[in-house]
Parts: sequence; structure tokens; C-alpha cells
Amino acid sequence: MAPEEKLAKRTETEVTRREERPEYFVPAVDISETENEVILKYDMPGVAKEDVDITAEKNTLSVVGHVSMESFGDVVYQETRFGNYRRQFTLPDDVDADSITAEMKDGVLTIKVNKSEKAKPKKIEITG
Repeated sequence: MAPEEKLAKRTETEVTRREERPEYFVPAVDISETENEVILKYDMPGVAKEDVDITAEKNTLSVVGHVSMESFGDVVYQETRFGNYRRQFTLPDDVDADSITAEMKDGVLTIKVNKSEKAKPKKIEITG
């Protein structure tokens, strides 16, 4: 098989694989907890903060983001994913959903959710 035929065959295979992509990518998330808050860090390379939608409904936190192929410029070969990111988590009962804050920096979305006052440890004084 001639080199150009191999390249054409390889390109056909790659195109087929791209068409089989899932509708949404599931971003990797690291979750940590301190005494006062729960912190979620989403790995979303190429996603601008303007292209992220964060919602909290009842006890579900949803994050949807989009990165378009155009944001990569004139690409000759690409392994970077583009399309939609989506991830949902059920928030624990001991957090204050009204306190949610978010920051996007260097492709990492950081969401912080404060714990409710009832959930924070309470020091008990001993009397007598």
C-alpha cells in the first residue's frame, strides 16, 4: 500500500472515531473538604469562563461548558478535545447552596460551597 493510501485510510478511521464521540465529555474533578467548605476543581482545558454554565437546583450542582474547534485556530493535527463538557453532583445536605462561588483560571474551574452553620464542628465548653 502506497504511503498516501495509508494516510487516506488512517484519516478515514480518525474521522469515523470523531463522529462516534459522546455528546458530552465528563471533566475530571477533584473534590476536597475543609472545616468550612467543599471545594470542587474541574479540569476543563480550552473552556472560557463565558462558556461555562453553573446551576444549583434543589441539591444538584450542574456544570456545563463548551470549547469550540475554532478556539484552536488553524490546526493541522489535533488531539485536544472540543465540544461540550458536563458533570453533575448531588450536594450534601450540610452545605449552603446560596453560598456557591466559582472561579476559572488556567483551564481549571474551582467551585466552593460553604458548609451550613449547623454542619460546622462546635466546641462544647465544660462547666462545673
